[in-house]
Amino acid sequence: MTSAARREGGCVTANMEETTVRKAIARAARMQRRLQQHLEDVLASVPPSPREEEIYEQGLAYDFPTEVRSCLECILEDWMRPASQDLKKLSVWRPGERPVH
Repeated sequence: MTSAARREGGCVTANMEETTVRKAIARAARMQRRLQQHLEDVLASVPPSPREEEIYEQGLAYDFPTEVRSCLECILEDWMRPASQDLKKLSVWRPGERPVH
């Protein structure tokens, strides 16, 4: 085997590994989006507490619906939505482009 063939073979292997990793990242992105949608559905199913405004305004102890809604809103906004965007970008990122994170 010539050195050119070995180099090309190595490149093919590297490209196959990169393709495998990209597919795994894309799959993780889809799974993450499904989880995100599930949490959004749970959030939508929990009606606000009748005391929610009072709790927020007066700094009172949270009741169950206020805690669930507050926690899920933070998880979705701070982690899930950014993670979904980053995974999607990472699955198609190419060297020379601006880093995803």
